[in-house]
Amino acid sequence: MPTIPEGYVDSSSYIDAAPSFENAKRGLKVYVDYANYADRGSGRSQRFCVSCYDEEAGDFEDVALSTNDWAEVTRFLSA
Repeated sequence: MPTIPEGYVDSSSYIDAAPSFENAKRGLKVYVDYANYADRGSGRSQRFCVSCYDEEAGDFEDVALSTNDWAEVTRFLSA
């Protein structure tokens, strides 16, 4: 598990295919899936996913970033 940035709290739920960490102030949620693709229950080819909160849906819907590069995630979250 990579080091999660400050301001993000564990928001994992039994309905999520991967652990998730939310920053309510920024309206972002980061999903961190297994490093080994064969272990992923989500079926996603990308290990990391950042979603934005969608006011209309009342949930995190829009995918802002999907990547296998944690450094790319931290750059995105720092912007």
